[in-house]
Amino acid sequence: MSSDPRSLRRRAAALVLQPLLHEAALHEALWLQHDTMRADQVSDIIAFVDRLAAQHLFDAATVKRLYSDFYKALREREDRLPADPWPQMQAARAAAQPPAPVMPPAPVAAPIAPAAPVINPVERALQAARDEGRVPPAPAATPPRAPESEPAAVLFGVLVGSVVAEVQRFHVEALDEVRRDVLRRADTAAASPSLRLAFRAAWSRPLDSDWRLPGPAGDLADLVRVLHVALVDAFGRNGAEQILGRALRTAEAHPEAAHFAPRQLLETIAGLRL
Repeated sequence: MSSDPRSLRRRAAALVLQPLLHEAALHEALWLQHDTMRADQVSDIIAFVDRLAAQHLFDAATVKRLYSDFYKALREREDRLPADPWPQMQAARAAAQPPAPVMPPAPVAAPIAPAAPVINPVERALQAARDEGRVPPAPAATPPRAPESEPAAVLFGVLVGSVVAEVQRFHVEALDEVRRDVLRRADTAAASPSLRLAFRAAWSRPLDSDWRLPGPAGDLADLVRVLHVALVDAFGRNGAEQILGRALRTAEAHPEAAHFAPRQLLETIAGLRL
């Protein structure tokens, strides 16, 4: 039997979380508990469960049950707790670390003789005229201006791609439900038929799409509204807002956010609390 309180906390966490999380997510949750929970007080239990619920979008009933079950497990007899998952946690973290890249030796380049300068007679004559003040210098080239919708399209891709990635990572079974709901509601969006068609096509392979759909910002925003409705159906209003909030912060960190405010893509969602 163990008297190490850290071991007992890991064992208690494993007992209550095993029915809720698959193996990889369970190891991540146990590492979160190991890294953040320093005591067994009610406030420590609540803080840990709240962090976990924010990551996995547990509903209120599940969170309330976890408060109670974890409190009881921490006071359970040791012979009723599972074995300490510490070895499996360490193995999972080690497996997740990418191997150090092996760099090939740098090739030894053969010395290259300097190339003789190429003299352009026209340019030489123009330069002589400029030197004499007869020809004004050519103006600096101005880079072409990007289309107005381009930053919005890029940030739409970042926003929707972040939502899809989070749902896939933590709620694999829910991604198909969200996809079906989006496809069912896509034609209700106030967007052009071609943009709705491109949106539908992207949802046919959501994990492979870059989601950069060119279109006016208002049309893209209404497609985000359709996605929000599907998220609410799958995760509830609070869960949908948490997912969209994290995706919004990812988009706001993108360089294109200097040219277009990603929050504009959420303007058609009534009552959104972000």
